[in-house]
Amino acid sequence: MKQKRRNDEGIALLTAMIFIMFAGMILCALAMRVVRQGQQTAQYRIFNDSFPVLEAATTESWADLENGGDGNIGLGTWAPVTTDDILDLPSFEDTGVAPLMLATMPRVQYMAYADAWEFDGIDNNENGTVDDATEADMFTLYGFANNQGVERRLEVVIGGSDVNVWRNAIFAGSGQAGGLINGNVSIHGSVHLLGDATVSNTTVLAALDISGTSLIHNNYVGMPASLSGRIPAIAPKNVNGEMVQTLNAKLRVKRGLVGMSGNSEIGETNVTGNAYKELMDGTYVTDGWTGTSVTDDGGRGDPTNVYSDNGWDKLYDLGNRVHLPVMSDPYVEVGTGNTYTDPDTGSLYTYDSYWTKVLAATAYNGNMTIKANQNFYWNAQRPTDTYAMAGSRQSGEDYIYFNAATNVMEISGQVKVNGNFAIERGAGNDKTISYTGRAAILVNGDASLDTNLYSQNANGTTANSFPVNNIFGIMTTGNLTMGVNSQLELMGAFYAAQQIKSQKQTIVTGTYVSNYFDMGTNVPEIYQVPTLADNLPTGMIGAGQVLVFSQISWRELGTA
Repeated sequence: MKQKRRNDEGIALLTAMIFIMFAGMILCALAMRVVRQGQQTAQYRIFNDSFPVLEAATTESWADLENGGDGNIGLGTWAPVTTDDILDLPSFEDTGVAPLMLATMPRVQYMAYADAWEFDGIDNNENGTVDDATEADMFTLYGFANNQGVERRLEVVIGGSDVNVWRNAIFAGSGQAGGLINGNVSIHGSVHLLGDATVSNTTVLAALDISGTSLIHNNYVGMPASLSGRIPAIAPKNVNGEMVQTLNAKLRVKRGLVGMSGNSEIGETNVTGNAYKELMDGTYVTDGWTGTSVTDDGGRGDPTNVYSDNGWDKLYDLGNRVHLPVMSDPYVEVGTGNTYTDPDTGSLYTYDSYWTKVLAATAYNGNMTIKANQNFYWNAQRPTDTYAMAGSRQSGEDYIYFNAATNVMEISGQVKVNGNFAIERGAGNDKTISYTGRAAILVNGDASLDTNLYSQNANGTTANSFPVNNIFGIMTTGNLTMGVNSQLELMGAFYAAQQIKSQKQTIVTGTYVSNYFDMGTNVPEIYQVPTLADNLPTGMIGAGQVLVFSQISWRELGTA
């Protein structure tokens, strides 16, 4: 019996030891699992914390591009290299990089590189041509984040568009207490209205109020042949599988209501098979819609006759990026985008000071009037010359020369008038002037144009005469009146710091830029010319790109 008890005790001890061993193994396994989970959690947290910093890198790069920078963030002296159509991207180990850190996440380094498609030696859009014009203002943004040795990379493709004031048919500033555009008008092209003065306390006025047959369209349908034969044809583009002509027209209204009544329309219903685009490319209106052809929905209103790729509910999309240009703005050179420092002040030249000191040191003092039946000549380099001495004018000088016998006006360079400026008709029906050359005219006063004003090539032909080789640009610090006595046709770039007024059913090819518009009751027409913004005469106010970007694609890349 005693022997049996000892055997039972031995078995019990062995069993206990086995259980203890298994328990230890389980506890060790659990402990290891906890450790691994802790490591995984820590690694995930490190990995996850990198992402907002990664997005911050591309966002900062994007903003830098829109503000005129190169989009490179934290790269120091590092420079990109393209090898065999492949771009070598930076890494945190590369010589010369200088990564940044956010104050809120000081352990995460970041940097970004903006690859400009137009200059990288790569056929990014795969159209068979390296660095061609179709790649202009296209960028791939590469963002990089490094959190305690864990790296993440992001690729964002963005496309830029220029929203310069001259890339519109009409650009309006803050307006007056009564709104921005008073009266009806037919517009072919983009419209951009700021409208700060349309809001008074809690009252929002109409920035634009169109009725009857007024319209905003995205094509040249209805343009007179006398104008269409002088401008470049619109190259067709693929829109939803159709090759059509389009002005890429957008309506933007930052503040103020858009009033629509009667048969007025913005865009047109899409018609398959046409050679032109009917729908607007975009409509962005902050305060909403009003009028008899707008349904009250208790909110911003639902317009009946708005036809746009993005509908009518999108809000203004440019923030404070664009303003009405004024003469106290820094001078920006046409074509190059360069600014210059005034040696007398150490500050950038303004438009006013650059015109005064550089472009037009000799101004025409007094009121300048050109009549369709009277010869006229003024040369800033030889201001005492008479009309009989006009034959001595030279290329590159600043002058206006009008031959009443031929009704041809030669314009050249930059002409400054300290007074009012007028182009008037002659006796009877003498109301047509053809101009040749390129000039910007600055009027420190008011201006009125009361003749047809057509572009013409130097050899007398008219085809493709506007705006590349010939353009009449006028800027007034006061008001500009178009078409005083009867319906006229004019071609040019027209700016008024105060108001542009159209008294008759005037037809304009080009761009209006002003603080306020009085369009009267005769429904004038204006046709935007997309190439005008790229061919302004030297000295025109508001030159230079204002790029805004939209996202085309987004993806996270694997680690290097």
